[in-house]
Amino acid sequence: MNPAENAASRPIRPYRTLAARAGLALLPFVTLGLLCPVPSLVVAVKRHRAADWVAFAIFCAVWVSWVVQLATTPDDTHGTRFAADVLLIGLSTAGAAVHGWLAWPTARNVARESGAGE
Repeated sequence: MNPAENAASRPIRPYRTLAARAGLALLPFVTLGLLCPVPSLVVAVKRHRAADWVAFAIFCAVWVSWVVQLATTPDDTHGTRFAADVLLIGLSTAGAAVHGWLAWPTARNVARESGAGE
C-alpha cells in the first residue's frame, strides 16, 4: 500500500487537523521566522509530493538568505538593506505561516484526492 492510499483510508479527525494546521501556522510567528522551513517540511513528509519538497527548498533558501542578511547588515541600516530585511522577515514569518495553514491536508482535500467525493 502506498502512503497516499494509507492516508486516504484513515479517518479524518477535524479538530486534530485544525490543531495541527494552527500549530504549523503559528510556528513561524512564535520563532520570528527562524523555523520557517518546518511547516513545509512537515507537509512534504506527510504528503510525499514533489511540489511540497520544492516549497520546502524555497523556504530553506529564504531562511538562509535571511540569516546571511541578518549577519551582514549593521544595526543602524537604512534604505534598500532595511527593505530587504523587512521582506525576508515577512517571507519567513507570514509566508511560511500562510503556507503551513493552506498546504495542510484537510478532510475535503483528502476526499478529493482519493476520489471519494465523486
